[in-house]
Amino acid sequence: MRNIEGLLAKQSLVEEYLSAGAHWLSTYHFSSIFLWQDFFDFEFELHQDQLCIYAHQPGASFMYLPPLGPKTSSSTIEHCFAKMNKVNHRTARIENVEQLALPQFSQTYKAQVKAHEYVYRKQDLIDLKGHAYKSQRHDIHHFEQHHASVFRRYEEKDARGCLSLYEQWAKNRHEKHDDPIYRQMLEENRIVHELAMFFYRQLGLTGYVVEIDKKIAAYSFGYSLNSEIFCVLLEITNVSSTGLSAFIFNRVCADEQQRQYTFINTMDDFGIPYVAASKQAYHPTVKPVSYTITVN
Repeated sequence: MRNIEGLLAKQSLVEEYLSAGAHWLSTYHFSSIFLWQDFFDFEFELHQDQLCIYAHQPGASFMYLPPLGPKTSSSTIEHCFAKMNKVNHRTARIENVEQLALPQFSQTYKAQVKAHEYVYRKQDLIDLKGHAYKSQRHDIHHFEQHHASVFRRYEEKDARGCLSLYEQWAKNRHEKHDDPIYRQMLEENRIVHELAMFFYRQLGLTGYVVEIDKKIAAYSFGYSLNSEIFCVLLEITNVSSTGLSAFIFNRVCADEQQRQYTFINTMDDFGIPYVAASKQAYHPTVKPVSYTITVN
């Protein structure tokens, strides 16, 4: 399904329509489409000055985002469901709908909570003040005491070292978790991470690495969701280095590149309890909800 040039040719169109609103959810960025091209065949359709983005798989089609534009009409929504129903063997749906967009869907449609994301006030993540952040301060202090590290921006030459780190990390996770869905996620995300590493410039991603003894021990990629929110898209660390995850997250938030932003979005928890607990431990300011829309 990979269509590098075809998708990049649509980037300016998608970004134009995304800019029509200020979004809180991480999926409202072109990279969330581009990085999943190995799993979906994306189609872009303009209907009544609305950009409709469909994700196709054999026998299944859904809208990756609701119709994008200044105002979505009921006729556009009806058109989208009719189009999906022509090819669907499953229930047609619109994914990643924000709460503020729900009123545009009439009683004909049903909204179900898909996930919620974790958004923090950036300064809280930099300062880590008070009892609430005691464990994070301890982890960073422990890491700095035991490791002489270098935190710096990602460069293309780092790709091999980052991919090697991902393989080690995924092997560790694979051995500890026997859930087949989780193991499949590990395989799929390897492809996503590799695309991010090689196309980060085109996608407007900012990457960071931490080196220990001249070897990459952690990496992180993120992007500007809008003028107020920076989204952390990917983060992988060497699991044997205690405190490294807290260290790189803190340094990313404090980097000069993030100076303009008020908030940091770390996406959802994938329905994994330990990921949810880790993200909740940083005390999110708001947890924006992502909804799935189907016909009643």
